[in-house]
Amino acid sequence: MKKKYLLGVLLALSLVVGMLPVSTLAASSEVALKLGSPWCAIDTQVTQVDESNAQVTPYAVQVNGGGYTLLPIRRVLEAFGGSVEWVPATNGVLCTLNGHQVELAPGSAQATVDGQAVTMDVPAEAKNDRTFVPVRFVSENLGLSVSYEPTNQIVVVSAAPVDQNNLTNLSSVKALTEKLASVQPAVQPVTYQEGSYALPSGTVSAKIITVNMSDPRVSVKSAIVGNKLNATADFGSIVSYSGGATAIINANFFESYEDIKDPIGPVMVNGNFVYGNSGSLTSLGITADGKMYYGRPSVFYRVITTDGGTAQQWSGYNLNVFEQYADGSVLYTPARGESVPVTCAGAALTVRNGVTTDYRAVAAGETLTIPADGYVLWMGSAFTATHYYQVPELGRTVAMEPYLRVEDEEGFVLDGVTSLISGAPRLVKDGAIETYLDPGFTEARFTTSITPRTAVGTTADGKLLLVSVPSASIQQMRELMLQLGCQDAINLDGGASTAMYYNGQTLAAPGRQLTTTLQVFVSP
Repeated sequence: MKKKYLLGVLLALSLVVGMLPVSTLAASSEVALKLGSPWCAIDTQVTQVDESNAQVTPYAVQVNGGGYTLLPIRRVLEAFGGSVEWVPATNGVLCTLNGHQVELAPGSAQATVDGQAVTMDVPAEAKNDRTFVPVRFVSENLGLSVSYEPTNQIVVVSAAPVDQNNLTNLSSVKALTEKLASVQPAVQPVTYQEGSYALPSGTVSAKIITVNMSDPRVSVKSAIVGNKLNATADFGSIVSYSGGATAIINANFFESYEDIKDPIGPVMVNGNFVYGNSGSLTSLGITADGKMYYGRPSVFYRVITTDGGTAQQWSGYNLNVFEQYADGSVLYTPARGESVPVTCAGAALTVRNGVTTDYRAVAAGETLTIPADGYVLWMGSAFTATHYYQVPELGRTVAMEPYLRVEDEEGFVLDGVTSLISGAPRLVKDGAIETYLDPGFTEARFTTSITPRTAVGTTADGKLLLVSVPSASIQQMRELMLQLGCQDAINLDGGASTAMYYNGQTLAAPGRQLTTTLQVFVSP
């Protein structure tokens, strides 16, 4: 079963589209690209994926239970005699090859194939002036084939099907691997060390992964299993399906003893919140360019009209939580699943493909359907009875955007944040030990108990530390993170959840399945 799933993961790849001038390359038979590398081989000719930007590289993500590799497509399509055009009306792209056309727009899972609307498994995304699109979907609809060579993590796009068992002998793969062998970096952006540390409260042994966040080869991403809530997996599977992560640690606490194993505290994956409540918890937010923010952000989720008509907006106080109350509101996305029970009377606004499509009163005992191409906002009866409440108009174009309910005292901002995890208690704040205990984290297992623990912290020179210990108290974790040079640090889930992976080795094996992890990727 795992073998079949892995094969599906490897074939479900994605491509990124660059806005570069069309080249005049002759039609080729195959193009090879490596995950995390700026280099590609067009038959035997080695070149950069993006000639104007060596930081543009293919990388892998997990979405809806499958693994998808994001690749630059302009270089690929032009190698086969195709073309890519910008579509100003949607800020999307039109891909043309072999008499077929595929049009996609950022943020939408809807594509147009030869004039027909088709839903993709993965929505297109806009990043760094590029449009990222699913390669399996694009290649098949344009008459190309896609294969994956797992040993070297090389993707092969070809004009005709190739022998999956003979990929390493392809001329393009040989040319690319030879190039990669000749350009090994001298300085490692991620390093590992372990040792014993004498602390005021006792000696602690620790495993430490140091991540240079200023290195352009590094990207750090949060992940939940299958991009779905209440989904767990063993750590080995999480590592296998990460798409080539260099390092992984466990992240948020979660309801490990409950039937519904939701995370505790907000989580953002690939720029989208997947879980959150209005109560704040110590969080680490990371931007695509490596900036890190610590704080206790209280996040609401606003649905706002964007079509130029009469302005309307509604706020979700929580995201994907089951608890509902009369004067509250909850936004439900596909990360929650296909449906959610109504436990408190109110009203529900459904949005599909960015348009309000349904609004109705709902009673306790009903079930709300969560559209795969949108979301539903449940609002309690007292919430909708306020004098400022606006009855939603159908057919309106809207956007959903998270925002801070109140300004964070530490200056935590959401601008540019693409990954967010949460933990407790705070260990170090502004270069000093922090003794405050978050509500719900005052029991002995969170404080005085000697147990396996995981933590994350940031040094004065902007490095990210991932730390795992086999046994320590919270006070020892505070002292350890401070001694390691952290200006800020957070305790993450520990005990049976303690997990750490680095460069092919599991350094700490958890005793249970996990939900949320923090993953480090390095481009060659």
